[in-house]
Amino acid sequence: MKTLSLNFSILSLIIPSLASAALEPVQLPEGSAANLGIGIENLEITSVSDPVRATGRLTLDPLATAVVATPVSGRISTDTLRRGAKVKAGDLLLTLRSAERAAAITTYLDAEQRLRFARAAYKRESELEARKLTTTEALRERELELARARTAHLSGIQEMYLLGLSEKHLHEMIDDELVRGDLSEQQLTAPIDGVIIDKMTTPGAPVERNERLFKIASLSQLLVEFRVPLRGVGRVREGAKVHFRAIVGDAGEGIATVIGVVPSADANTLSVTTVARLDNPDGLWIDGTPVEILLDDPNAAKMPSVPVGAVVEIEGRTCVFVAETGSKFRPQPIEVAVKSGNRLGLKGINADGTRVVTRGAALLLAAWEEAQSAE
Repeated sequence: MKTLSLNFSILSLIIPSLASAALEPVQLPEGSAANLGIGIENLEITSVSDPVRATGRLTLDPLATAVVATPVSGRISTDTLRRGAKVKAGDLLLTLRSAERAAAITTYLDAEQRLRFARAAYKRESELEARKLTTTEALRERELELARARTAHLSGIQEMYLLGLSEKHLHEMIDDELVRGDLSEQQLTAPIDGVIIDKMTTPGAPVERNERLFKIASLSQLLVEFRVPLRGVGRVREGAKVHFRAIVGDAGEGIATVIGVVPSADANTLSVTTVARLDNPDGLWIDGTPVEILLDDPNAAKMPSVPVGAVVEIEGRTCVFVAETGSKFRPQPIEVAVKSGNRLGLKGINADGTRVVTRGAALLLAAWEEAQSAE
């Protein structure tokens, strides 16, 4: 009985020591790690928490979008741009011929000439009245004519502004006798830099006043609109950064800045609409892309973290591969403390100067197992 008791005592000491024994490293041929796509990163301390998931989509920014409509009725004469074309502010979009435009300019020119005549007549009548060569009634009549001329002229100016013509330009037309040319040609130009995302025109087709012809949007900045479940509302604040990934396609990832939270909940989904701004200078993100947002707890504990794919199971232990040299990797047993989206918070590993394999861990595991079986 004493011998058996002694054997059990020895085993109780041996088994824990075997379980905690360091695992052998795996040595790859020099330079092969890069060829195999092995990714290595410095282990960093980050906030890791159970995220709240929200879904949304990318949308155009209304403040960076413009709709171009025709100010007059007419018929399109020149129309060469297509959807998807990039334009700069001031670029010609199309030209149309408009009898309405010609009539409006003619009406203004007539009002301008009448105003000039009324001013001259009133000035002359004022001088005569001062010399007692005319009556007060005659002067008052000239004053009324001047007032009516000013009103008609003002009405004509407003119409010119709608056509995109300034009063200075119109005066130049009169002084240079350009009014003898074609007054029916109306040019529409791009109001902003951007891309033509919608076009409702056909060469030669008639158009009505205020008819929408183009929609232009600047794609260098988009919005991310998403619904946050009520339990995660406290995780979105104005100015906060949110990480998102595309649900379809190549599942790209991005970062947007929260610019507003609607202060009311949707009764059907028990969620709150949130809007974030996404800088898109290269135009990589597309309007309408569905996305998923993972909202981490800003008060979560900070700890070393790695992507889910960096963790492997070796002899019943959860491990990551630590890079000792450029081609030598040692399995390091760790404990997963929390999962946040596609990242895992770790215990049992020191982050100071530790370089871990974050991509290609499965290949290293196969190489490690092959090396162990060879021994």
